[in-house]
Amino acid sequence: MIHRVARLLDKVQNDTEVAKWIRVFARSDRNFAVIKVSGASLIKYPDEICEDLAILSKLDLNVPVVYGWGNALTKKLEQAQQTTIMHKSGVRITRKSDLPFLEEVAFEHGTMIVEGLNERGIASKIVTDIFSAEMKKLDGVDYSHFTGEITGIDMERLMEYLKKGIIPVIPPIGRTDDGQIFNINADTAAKAIVLKLLPQKYILLTNTLGVLDYIGKLISKISISEDYHNLVDSGIISEGMKLKIDEAKEIIESVIHLEEDIAVQIANPVNILGELFTDGGKGTFVMK
Repeated sequence: MIHRVARLLDKVQNDTEVAKWIRVFARSDRNFAVIKVSGASLIKYPDEICEDLAILSKLDLNVPVVYGWGNALTKKLEQAQQTTIMHKSGVRITRKSDLPFLEEVAFEHGTMIVEGLNERGIASKIVTDIFSAEMKKLDGVDYSHFTGEITGIDMERLMEYLKKGIIPVIPPIGRTDDGQIFNINADTAAKAIVLKLLPQKYILLTNTLGVLDYIGKLISKISISEDYHNLVDSGIISEGMKLKIDEAKEIIESVIHLEEDIAVQIANPVNILGELFTDGGKGTFVMK
C-alpha cells in the first residue's frame, strides 16, 4: 500500500490536492469513477493505463473500464478488403459481415487491459453481456444493420465485480434476448454506465492532451452552457471528439438535480492519476 501511495504522489506532484481528494473519495458514499479508454490511446499507452489502474486498485479504488477500438476495427476490415461505412452522426454503420471482426477486436483490446493488470497482480475480467441492445434508428438508413441502441444495463452484475475487487473491463457490445450482438459506440456505452453509477469523476482517455483548438493548443476548460455551440459551429470540435462532448453534455445536463456534479474530464493516459486526484487535471475539464 505505501509503495502505491508514494507512486501516486510522485506521479501527480501535488501532495495537497492528492490528500484532499483521497479524503473526498474516502468520505463519500458515491461511486469513485468510471474510465473510458479509446482504442487509439490503448494501442499507444497500454502500460501507462494499466499501471495507473493498478495503483488505483491497490488503494481499493476499483473502477469500471469501458474501452473502444474504432481504428483497429477499420484496419481489420481493410485487411479483409471491406469498407467502413460511417453515418453522418459520426457512428459506424455495422453490417452483419462486420460482426466477426468486431468480436475479434473486442477480445484483443480487452485482453490487452486484462493481461496488463494481471501482470501487476490486479484481478480483472472482460465482462460481456452487460448491455442489452436493439438496432439503433439512424436517420436516412432504411435497412437492417447492427449498430446498437442500449435498452438496459446489468448493474447488479457490474457491481458484483467491483465489490469483489475485480476490475470489470467492458466492451461496448450489446445483445438482444435471443443473443444477437450489436455494436455500440464506446462513448455512449460509458455514458450509460456513468448515469447509472453516478460517480464522482468520469475520465475519457484520448491519445491527445484533451480537446485542442485550431493550432493544437489544449483547451483546459469547456462550459457546456457558454462554449459548446461556438466550438461546434467553428468546427473546433467535430466527428469523434464531438461525440465525446455530446455525451459529456448529456451527463452534465442529466445530473443537474444532484447536490454534487460529476466531474467530466478528457485527458491523455499519462495523466490518469492527475485527473482523478487534482481539482482541474491536466486535460480538458467539461462543466455545465
